[in-house]
Amino acid sequence: MPLQIKQELKTELINYIGECGKFLPDREDFLICIQASEKISLIKGFTGRYVICSEKNTLKQNDACGYSLSPSVKWDGIQSAAEKEIQYAEIKIGKTQWLAGNFYGSTHERAVVLLSLDDMSLEISRMLRAYRDRNTIYVLPVIFLLILLMTWHVFNVAMRPIRQIDKSITTLDLKTFEIKTALVAPYREFLNIVNSFEGLRIRLIQSFEKARRFTADASHELRTPLTILRGNAEALIKDLPNGSSEQIRVQMVISEIDRLVTITQKLLWLSRADANKLNPVFLKINLSDLMGQWVLDAQSFNPNLKLTSEIQPKIMWMCDPDLIHQLIGNLYDNAVKYNVAKGWIHFRLKQNDNGFHLSIENPSSPLPANFEKQVFDRFYRADDAHSRSIDGLGLGLSLCQEIANVHEAQLGVKVSDDGIVTFTLSDSLPPLKMTK
Repeated sequence: MPLQIKQELKTELINYIGECGKFLPDREDFLICIQASEKISLIKGFTGRYVICSEKNTLKQNDACGYSLSPSVKWDGIQSAAEKEIQYAEIKIGKTQWLAGNFYGSTHERAVVLLSLDDMSLEISRMLRAYRDRNTIYVLPVIFLLILLMTWHVFNVAMRPIRQIDKSITTLDLKTFEIKTALVAPYREFLNIVNSFEGLRIRLIQSFEKARRFTADASHELRTPLTILRGNAEALIKDLPNGSSEQIRVQMVISEIDRLVTITQKLLWLSRADANKLNPVFLKINLSDLMGQWVLDAQSFNPNLKLTSEIQPKIMWMCDPDLIHQLIGNLYDNAVKYNVAKGWIHFRLKQNDNGFHLSIENPSSPLPANFEKQVFDRFYRADDAHSRSIDGLGLGLSLCQEIANVHEAQLGVKVSDDGIVTFTLSDSLPPLKMTK
């Protein structure tokens, strides 16, 4: 038993003997007096374990009472709270340790009050365990909640610099690699990561700029010699006999020169798009009229294809007419090239609450499994090994994607199970009011 608890028990025993000793050696009255006391104490709960000894007892000398009443016990005089002198001793009988209080009652009869320290130690331990178990039910959830809150707080504190870096990185423009929010290391531990990212970003910008400049410069420089070649070829073809094999070969050269001119023109457009230099001129146009005229013109160019349309009238759109005309032309050319014999093309234009939806549908021969994912990649061709069986450069749809991006519109493609290819263009901006 801890010394502090033992000292407290000693003080309480002496005070109760001083207060209720007048009832000694009567055990029942003594215990009633203790229970009636308004004091809150530890020893009050052990009234059932009190042993009251008096000289009238006929107990043997070797038991607890007999030994405590014998002259061999050394008593210490202590003043109680009731200003009565009480004699106190700790005695050991066999293996049991006792607290003993010696007092002469009102009848001047000697009485000794005994409490077993061993029993009290066991009882106190049991009470403490019960108190611990009872409070554990309430304390554990609180502790668990505190641990969760502390873990959440520590996690947030630890993740805060990472979130700051992530927030800055998400502002990175994937086309120019420019970052809107400066990337700053919140702590020196993140300095190497930030510096590595910035170094990588700068090298990407430099490489991207060199590639874009090379494409633009090469496309620009090739236009002049290609124009000269075409002019000389046209002059040469006039000097050759009509229908001769030499004239046919020169005509093939002119076709390939035209093909190179188209490639350089589209590469120049794409390099401008990569540099955000398409510089569109936005005008409010009647998209319905544009599509209607396009369908009429297309019918005269491809009489072998059946062209149908569903065009809602008076749909207005703020766009660059030249760029949109080129976008629709590329989508139409793609529908013609990848059509089937005696096939068809269906145009659909409708207004909805979020803008408009334009689609161009056509049947097609079996396409590669990666068609939908890679169709807008540059130089991608749906025909195997870039064969010449279908004319095309693999740049038209890439340019369409860039034009759609400039207009903040969405360009997509869907291939159905029965081989119907549908290209869609939609504007997610609030719709313009329709003209009357």
